[in-house]
Amino acid sequence: MQRSIKLDTHFLRPSYKIGSIIKEYGDQQNRATNVKADHTHWHVHQDNKFDEIVNYLHEIYPNHTIEELWGCTYRQGDFTQAHTHYGFDLAFVWFVDTSPTCSPLIFPDPEHPWMPPLSVVTPVTGNIIVFSGMELHYVPPQVNNYTRIVMSGNLKLNNEGVQQQQQQ
Repeated sequence: MQRSIKLDTHFLRPSYKIGSIIKEYGDQQNRATNVKADHTHWHVHQDNKFDEIVNYLHEIYPNHTIEELWGCTYRQGDFTQAHTHYGFDLAFVWFVDTSPTCSPLIFPDPEHPWMPPLSVVTPVTGNIIVFSGMELHYVPPQVNNYTRIVMSGNLKLNNEGVQQQQQQ
């Protein structure tokens, strides 16, 4: 029997300029990560250009701190290899500019690879999908000509979150 996966879905409408800002960074990782698409540096939250997502995540996850935040721009043929965010409590994807025909976010079942995936998330602009950093996931090759823009990141429990967890 397949296990279930916990995905939290939130919504934040991206401002019109966020996609353009992400695209301006270009491919700062030279496709050397799991992401085989244009990929900003790992700490764009320190650039003070993405306060809307940073502030929103701090509101809904006050016991967590953003450790990493990056943007990705997928064009036709771009994809992300299967990976986890080991060492982080939570990971997230914010669909900044997508269409329903863009490549989905897929959570395969590594214990039963012959079975259907645990979850397939169709991109919806504004949706934020939050999941455990230990969940294996990937993005298949982008098959259409739509430029798929996302922001992703990693969260860790902060001191308040650790103290609350210890008291439980």
